[in-house]
Amino acid sequence: MNKFLKALGFSSLLSLNGCATVVDAQAPAEPEFPVRPVLQPSPRAELMYRILSAELAGKRDQLDVALVNYRQAAAATEDPQVAERAAMLALLMKDNAAALELAQRWRMLAPANDQARQALVLALLRNGRADEAAEYLETVRRLASGKDKQQGYATVASLLSQVDDKQAALRVMRQFRDRNPRSAFAQYYLGLLAASANDRDQALASLDLALALDPKLAPAHQLRTRLLLDRGANETALAGLAKAVVALPHDRNLRMNYARLLIDAGQLDKARRQFAILLNQNPKDTESVYALGLLAAETRQFDLAESYFLDLIKRKTRLADAYFELGRIEEQRGDYPKAQEWYGRVKGEERYLSAQMRMGVVLAKAGDVTAASQHFDALRRDNPQSSINLYLAESEALREAERYREAFDVLDRGLVLHPNDKDLLYARALMAEKLDRLDVLERDLRAILVIDPKNGQALNALGYTLADRTDRYREALGYIEQALVVLPDDAAVLDSMGWVQYRLGDYAKALEYLRRAYQLNTDAEIASHLSEVLWVSGQREEAKRIWREASVKQPDSRQLSQLRERFGW
Repeated sequence: MNKFLKALGFSSLLSLNGCATVVDAQAPAEPEFPVRPVLQPSPRAELMYRILSAELAGKRDQLDVALVNYRQAAAATEDPQVAERAAMLALLMKDNAAALELAQRWRMLAPANDQARQALVLALLRNGRADEAAEYLETVRRLASGKDKQQGYATVASLLSQVDDKQAALRVMRQFRDRNPRSAFAQYYLGLLAASANDRDQALASLDLALALDPKLAPAHQLRTRLLLDRGANETALAGLAKAVVALPHDRNLRMNYARLLIDAGQLDKARRQFAILLNQNPKDTESVYALGLLAAETRQFDLAESYFLDLIKRKTRLADAYFELGRIEEQRGDYPKAQEWYGRVKGEERYLSAQMRMGVVLAKAGDVTAASQHFDALRRDNPQSSINLYLAESEALREAERYREAFDVLDRGLVLHPNDKDLLYARALMAEKLDRLDVLERDLRAILVIDPKNGQALNALGYTLADRTDRYREALGYIEQALVVLPDDAAVLDSMGWVQYRLGDYAKALEYLRRAYQLNTDAEIASHLSEVLWVSGQREEAKRIWREASVKQPDSRQLSQLRERFGW
């Protein structure tokens, strides 16, 4: 049985009422003189033929032929099952005229059938007869509600969501909301339909009203959060989820989303508390154990992080993730043999190649560049489909080991095999900057822009380098302005714009952009830029405060150390 038949709920069409073949046990005697009889098909045989033809056409995905036959069959019988199949097929095919005709037929034959009523509603809506549909919809809502008031509105919204004219669907849903303004469900489902129609203002307004009526309506919290994040209103979304977890302290999804949003906002301590609550509520919640391990590692609490990952191993769950993260911990501790041991335990497609890449990084950090090179060569032979990523990984391994010349050479070799690959060109440009080869940097970034003129990263890297390493500030400004059009909320681009404004002597504009960048990302380089401009513009207490905060989080930052040496902090 194909998808079409399953979707319509077809079973054996031979079991329909009135469709079984009947054999007359008392056949008439043969005539004395044989004559050729003129056979007239009975209505029952004609009906059977139409139904069988429809079923065979459906199996062959000839839906138009199936509909023609079912439409004729529905007109020829009083059996509501035939009308049902015909109406459902017309709705599936979005033949709106046929769907209305057949839904009316089904409704007439089965006036008490809820599905017949819903099919008629949908057919009326699709034919632009919203006012007629609304009358039936109220009955649908009332019958679907029962004791569960939400289900009635959910059924109405589900039917309306299947209408192509989203504005007409919204108008009908507003009628239900207006008749029941104190119903949180009416407000919520209006918000849901408005979101699907891309009317974000209406959606958020309705969701706010729904939550004012019922602060414990979890789906409204979730949809509101998603819409706010899509709009870039992260702080408002975060504040809303903070209220949500107070109203619904045991809703795991809400608290998990809140914790993740706190991580995105850089509020790691608050995120850790939320995951700890989740783990306390459900000690078997291994996702929270894993998240707590990651957070501890992120804040360099390696002993604590190690305990969480070892706990996962003890539970025999997320083993590849645990082994990988334990390798990362030992790598950051500088215990390279232990790091290799953990990375070597990682199996499975998802983490294996990443672990092997880190193994190469560890070899390079340990000073065995030859072994690292041989390791990556072997990986490329075994994984030719990942050749570009492995050249990038080898280059990154050498960069982390501060072997910039070797990293540059690796990218050269990669570009021989994969000329004009944007990722390899970009990586070589960044490595060229480390070697003071600004000619190569500019050439590679311009090559990317020939291939992809709106590549925001290339525009930003070229603009920032010209602002930071040359006196071509006006040219740099042009590239960064283009990057900002492509990536308006990117912290790195905002930082570049602040830095070029500083170079041009406009400290007010520089601080405006650098503050925005720092709000999005407290990276050491952004912090050092903001601290420097604050210091030079006379706001010295704030400059030192930001520098101190960044130094606690990233004590090994070269930019922050250089800033302290320059200004004597």
